[in-house]
Amino acid sequence: MLFSAIFSGSEAALFSLDQASRKKLRSMGGSGKQADNLLDQPDLLLSAILFWNLLINMTYFAIAAIVGDRLGSEMDHGTSVTMLFTLGSLLAIIFFSEMLPKSFAVISPVWIAAWMGAPLAIAFQLVRPILPLVTASNRLASRLIWPTFEPEDEISLDDIERAIELGTDDAALRRRERAALRGLVEIAETRIVELMQPRTRLWMASNLSEIDVDEAVRCSHLMVTNLDGDMIRAAIAIRTLRPSQFDQLEDNLEAVVYVPWSAFASQVLDEMQAAECSVAVIVNEFGELAGAVTKNEILSFIMTIRNDEDADAAWSIQELGDGIFRTLGSVSVRSVARRLGAEVDEEGVTTLMGLVQRQNGRFPRIGDRATLGEYQLLVQSEAEEGWVIEIERLDDQLGES
Repeated sequence: MLFSAIFSGSEAALFSLDQASRKKLRSMGGSGKQADNLLDQPDLLLSAILFWNLLINMTYFAIAAIVGDRLGSEMDHGTSVTMLFTLGSLLAIIFFSEMLPKSFAVISPVWIAAWMGAPLAIAFQLVRPILPLVTASNRLASRLIWPTFEPEDEISLDDIERAIELGTDDAALRRRERAALRGLVEIAETRIVELMQPRTRLWMASNLSEIDVDEAVRCSHLMVTNLDGDMIRAAIAIRTLRPSQFDQLEDNLEAVVYVPWSAFASQVLDEMQAAECSVAVIVNEFGELAGAVTKNEILSFIMTIRNDEDADAAWSIQELGDGIFRTLGSVSVRSVARRLGAEVDEEGVTTLMGLVQRQNGRFPRIGDRATLGEYQLLVQSEAEEGWVIEIERLDDQLGES
């Protein structure tokens, strides 16, 4: 039961660690570093833990069965004694080897992982030669019991581009067709939060009688809020109004749709098309106003020609030197990763500041660091436009140090 509890608790502790916890784990000495190194191979580590846990539990129940049989043969009412002992053994291992150790592990995952790092490393090395076989068996069993078939693409982006190449001899038209094609593909992978205007940049008002018409030149839409000013209830397409219509703004109110910040741009465009409106209001996970996006902004994103010459403008990145860049924290993680050729492992993170917050486990501060593939992010300062982040290749930093 003790060995079973060790492996069960270790599994819960190790696989509940975030990036900030792993950083703390590495600073706790040799055993902590061993535990962190094991997490670099999560599939093999999980297979090793499950293998040992299964082997120990089978041994436990074999011993329990032998003891129960002997108790039954030596005492009156043998069948009842055997059944009670077997039931008690089952409840004991569930509580003391599963529920209790996992509860403690979730409460203090870093300390549990640090204590168990060295023993787990030894156990991992003992079964490492057979782990590929265990992993293959698990994968085969899962596919036989619960197969997951994924549909293949009927046509690839390269096939469509070749069709465009063969369809016209006009270089300018071909360039725009290719840009539109890539834009259509990208909106299916782009979160709407990457295209929206944050609430601080929106022209919002709750009382239409106090509107300054001179501000109409800087915004395409006026967002009409409720009395508290914390949520948009309608919109007015200011730039489409005739001068005479500015006196009756109430007659030009347009309904809006509400979408979560995690929705894809293609889904939001479909919602706007179905509702026959031109503004989508983006709310965060708490139902609060995060920003808004117009149909024209999504269509402009689709039709914008993005190439290497205007890449810095597209991603708002300033190149300071070889492998050193500076940008704002509100810039899209996916766009920066594509610009730098880095890989993004974080799920559910859309901006650089969100990535810094996820890896540090708290709201970002000046001096906080995070990693994006082979690059390191450093929060430098706060400007009027937002937080300023410096991006530097990790290889360059190692060379300097």
